[in-house]
Amino acid sequence: MEAQDRMNADLNELRAQVADIGAQLNTVLDRAKKEGGSFAQAELAQLQERVQTLMGDMKDAGRQAYSRAEDTVREHPATSLITAFALGALVALIMRR
Repeated sequence: MEAQDRMNADLNELRAQVADIGAQLNTVLDRAKKEGGSFAQAELAQLQERVQTLMGDMKDAGRQAYSRAEDTVREHPATSLITAFALGALVALIMRR
């Protein structure tokens, strides 16, 4: 459970960063409408850099989550198989309705 808690905390942090970038983008766009080009372009360049950094962080988080899932399956193959079967059966029941 500790790994899942850590992953949830990481995802919440990424969501907060995305929301912050969105708010900053709105501010930059409002300034661009009022003040014009060069200032807004500099701020947009900074935001693009932050977005690219955030995308890299998200990719890393995804890779880490995938790696943890693989490790869990390797450590507990029977439990993983039973869990996958149970989830498949549950999805099949839901799809029938």
